[in-house]
Amino acid sequence: MKTKITLSGEVASGKSTVGKLLAEQLGYEFISLGNSIRKRAEREGLSIVEFQRKCTKNPELDKEIDREFSNDCNKKDNLIIDYRLGFKFINDAFHVFLKISEKDAIERLKKADRSNETSDTVSERNDAFKKQFENAYGIDYTLDSHYDLIINIDNKMTTQEIINIILTNLKIKK
Repeated sequence: MKTKITLSGEVASGKSTVGKLLAEQLGYEFISLGNSIRKRAEREGLSIVEFQRKCTKNPELDKEIDREFSNDCNKKDNLIIDYRLGFKFINDAFHVFLKISEKDAIERLKKADRSNETSDTVSERNDAFKKQFENAYGIDYTLDSHYDLIINIDNKMTTQEIINIILTNLKIKK
């Protein structure tokens, strides 16, 4: 079995929630680029949306962040990695994409009580990520061809059901 699993997806698709529980069940470490970026944005006195705009305008900043994060991840094993560009930068991993409708993403954000991420920012952030990665790398991270597994989720699917799909497909790919 591969010792790294990357989780990509759109805003509020459950990458962190799934990643943390999956890591716990496998006895792996969970690492999230989003958490690192939120902390960096906070240190700079910016909201996550403002920091994302900054990265879109400055592809070199994006590349620096990706280089540092991926170098750290590629030195380790037994990781669950919440990283939209994991398919591009993380070696020898099983790459999963979580697809979610904008309507379901908004419902998840409301339940998660993420104060500076509202229903107004879902579409803006998804569009910004696409633009940001196009500017920096010339790629669309949402293309199915980048991933070993695509899971279409909705608010009726539990975190454990998503994890079960990942584990079943991981064993099949092995």
